Amino acid sequence: MIIGNLSLSGKVVSAPLANISGSAYRMTAREHGASLVVSEMISAEGLVRGNHKTLNMLRFRESERPVSIQLFGSTPSALADACKLVADRGVDMIDLNFGCPARKIVSKCGGAALLKDLTLTEALLSAAVKAVDIPLSMKFRSGWDRESTNFIEVGKLAEDCGVAMLTLHPRTKASGFSGKSDWSKIAELKQQVSIPVVGSGDICEPQDAVNMIEQTGCDLVMIARAAMGAPWMFGRVDAVLRGLPDPGEPDLQTKIDTCLGFARLLIEDLGERTASLRMRKQLTWYTRRWVNISRVRSLMVSVECYDDIVNFFDRYIESSHRQIA
Repeated sequence: MIIGNLSLSGKVVSAPLANISGSAYRMTAREHGASLVVSEMISAEGLVRGNHKTLNMLRFRESERPVSIQLFGSTPSALADACKLVADRGVDMIDLNFGCPARKIVSKCGGAALLKDLTLTEALLSAAVKAVDIPLSMKFRSGWDRESTNFIEVGKLAEDCGVAMLTLHPRTKASGFSGKSDWSKIAELKQQVSIPVVGSGDICEPQDAVNMIEQTGCDLVMIARAAMGAPWMFGRVDAVLRGLPDPGEPDLQTKIDTCLGFARLLIEDLGERTASLRMRKQLTWYTRRWVNISRVRSLMVSVECYDDIVNFFDRYIESSHRQIA
């Protein structure tokens, strides 16, 4: 798959997830089969102002490539300057967020709020495209609400401005993440534009990705919540899209090793204390549906260092063996 001047090895994209899609998450996704990884949403204004915390969000490992940095903003000049700054860091692609439904983003005329102001949307896209030579993509929703589904108009506008790829999440801002995403809208968009389209929404199992491509004709699929605590989902989806058998979920020890590997990467990025606190939530995702996990859940929610994480898994295995005995 060719996106502008960027070549992708497959059709599976790791979604931008707030407070999740940092370098450690992206590296793990790439190792497990994602063809393109996207950062969590980063403020263009924060980058331009030189905010230290925001600038740190741009860090990536060379082995993540190809990597895309997602930006949001509502001021054309600031977005253009932010794009230049990001491109100077050597990333492969920039993704522009026009779909975030969060109140704190929408209240600042960012994210999905831009779907109500196509004049500003055009100015933002044009400024960003002119600022850099690397490919730009755009992630957006089908509209503000059911009465204003303007995704076709927005998609065509983006293509005319020089955007290289579109990702459509076929829910409105008003619907948030409730209900079922309307894949027919992805099909409509694909028929109306000539640039690659990424389908997003309700891919929970590998077969869902196959169904989405068959039903919509989209070029790539984006995996979000289904890969949280299950990075092997990228490889499973990649396999079935290549016509290979679904390798299924890995065994318990492989899952544990994967989680520990992710924890070590996170510690490299954030330090042991902060990373371990974040791992509490990750552990709930990695261990969902594990048999009798409740027996050691208290250890999960109290980890404060890497050894605590190792101990949590050791105790789980011990309790499982006792049950079998």
